[in-house]
Amino acid sequence: MGTLFMESLTAGVGRRGRGDSVVFGVVMNQILFTGVEAMKIVAVIALLLGGVTIIETFSLVPDLGGDSLIGKIMVVVVVRELGPIITAFIVIGRSGTAIATEIGYMMVNHEIQALEMMGINPMRYVVFPRIVGMSVAVFCLSFFFNMVALFGGYLVSRFIIHYPFTLYLDDLSRALGFWDVAVSGIKCFLFGIIVAVICCYQGFSVKFSFTEIPQVATRAVVWSIYACFAVNIIITAFFYI
Repeated sequence: MGTLFMESLTAGVGRRGRGDSVVFGVVMNQILFTGVEAMKIVAVIALLLGGVTIIETFSLVPDLGGDSLIGKIMVVVVVRELGPIITAFIVIGRSGTAIATEIGYMMVNHEIQALEMMGINPMRYVVFPRIVGMSVAVFCLSFFFNMVALFGGYLVSRFIIHYPFTLYLDDLSRALGFWDVAVSGIKCFLFGIIVAVICCYQGFSVKFSFTEIPQVATRAVVWSIYACFAVNIIITAFFYI
């Protein structure tokens, strides 16, 4: 997978020239599919997560020391941890499986070999655009998820709890720092790269039969989840311990 990643970067960045517009179009299509078309499901999940987190936090603050902790808990739970990881899970289930399946079909149908025979580098045309598109899309989706969870979640919970919005906004502004947003973005950017590389690698591992495709799609999901959890805990430990 490391070799695949480095070869795709070399082919995509180091060999620019003819076909750049085609590669750019594939990148835009990947961003459209992974990012823009996923905004609805991300918004719904973020609303539900933000609402339930605020409700649970509001029920605990009397035991923890006061309402001023609501903003801090929301930042820790949503922005630092659950926002990036849930965004990654949505992308893995929706776009990661699609990448592994698509490349698997291309392998079985000998489309990759056809590209090579035409002098087109599959690393540049197939892998590199998906890595770039996935990383950019997940990075942007993380900020969208956090905004919807923090503010949309409050609106949902407003029907259940009676907590003034101005007080919530003040607590949130005091609790939310630059590094909280930056680390969340770094996590999602790396998650996008990791998921794209793993899913492309699994897609290329298909050799002979269409029956291999569901198997590699399943492995792509499992490996991506493992990798995202591992990277998440490493980044959290590096910045917050």
